[in-house]
Amino acid sequence: MSRRQSQRQWRSEDITQMPGFLIRRCNQVAMAIFIEETAEYDLSPAQYGALGLIAAEPGLDQTRLTHRSGLDRSSVTKCVERLETRGAIRREADLDDRRARRLYPTENGLKLLGAIEASVVRAQERVLAPLGKERAEQFLSMLVEIASSNNATSRVPMRAVYEDI
Repeated sequence: MSRRQSQRQWRSEDITQMPGFLIRRCNQVAMAIFIEETAEYDLSPAQYGALGLIAAEPGLDQTRLTHRSGLDRSSVTKCVERLETRGAIRREADLDDRRARRLYPTENGLKLLGAIEASVVRAQERVLAPLGKERAEQFLSMLVEIASSNNATSRVPMRAVYEDI
């Protein structure tokens, strides 16, 4: 290491302006807004996402839910257990694979998704409000590009989502 490198003067801006730092910070803000807007439903962002994916693909198994959500296996297991306990989903044995369980939304789960929808939309709008409509659309497009281009490097790569992009 050169003398110049070892004597570098660090400033907080050096860290706080890095993409990873800012993405993590935006995630913290988005989670806080989601929880605030949806508090009456007692549903975490991960549980909401899992329930939405199960409703979109009834009969999805937990392995595929892991691939679709980008959550690790233990997080998916916790989400599924919590959703099942509150009666939002049901698990059924897979006739072709005795080890697997198929996941289905219940009527209660579908009602919950319908009830929470306006709150989720409000949360997303609040997160993007500082950008305005046009810049928000550009920002979302850029996020998709970053996530899809780097998907394979993730600890839990998403499958069958970015393959169509």
